[in-house]
Amino acid sequence: MNNVNIPTKAAYHHGNLKQALMSAAMKELATEGLEAFSLRGVARRAGVSAPAVYRHFADKDALLVAVATQCAERLAVAMVEAVKAAPPEPLEQFRATGIATVRFAVAHPEHYRVICMPGVLDAIPEPLRAKQSAFVESQRQAIIAAQARGEIADLPLDDLMLAASSLVSGMAHAIIEGRLGKVDDARATELAISVTGVLGLGLIPRTEEIHDPYRNVTVKTKRR
Repeated sequence: MNNVNIPTKAAYHHGNLKQALMSAAMKELATEGLEAFSLRGVARRAGVSAPAVYRHFADKDALLVAVATQCAERLAVAMVEAVKAAPPEPLEQFRATGIATVRFAVAHPEHYRVICMPGVLDAIPEPLRAKQSAFVESQRQAIIAAQARGEIADLPLDDLMLAASSLVSGMAHAIIEGRLGKVDDARATELAISVTGVLGLGLIPRTEEIHDPYRNVTVKTKRR
């Protein structure tokens, strides 16, 4: 028996075949990988004939572009909204992107898995890629300025960015792979706030107390 959860043809009478194909493509990518990704596999997974796919996508590259674009756009919207709602301090704005990423992974695990696949983001159209680069660069410049003001430790910027992305990516994957048990949005937010807070504070004992605006608590880090 096929256990792929193939939708019935009746589901497509309302004009949602294009989105159904994109959803099937995300599952196909997660299962088969980018190199083995094919329109035939997507059609089989969606429960339609191969010609039905061509009515919406000229070839597998066009389908890949559509999937990659949707995934990237949805994550970008989540991150921009999170930054707007975050406290104005550069560290908290940077932290907000990490929290938003974890929450996005929990809400849209298939989208997140696709984004993380090597080579998929290369399919994103150049205008969207430029917007993403501009967003990342704005964060880098904000951190550089904050470092110059003494608000963020004077660590190599690339090391700082890599540490943050690794922490967030690791947590997101741990959650969607079930290694942390059942995690809903509230719990994902709580976990992301905690781990990004640890990153922000660092591990070296300090002599001051630092206020965490996300949890609205003062963290005591006084040396014994």
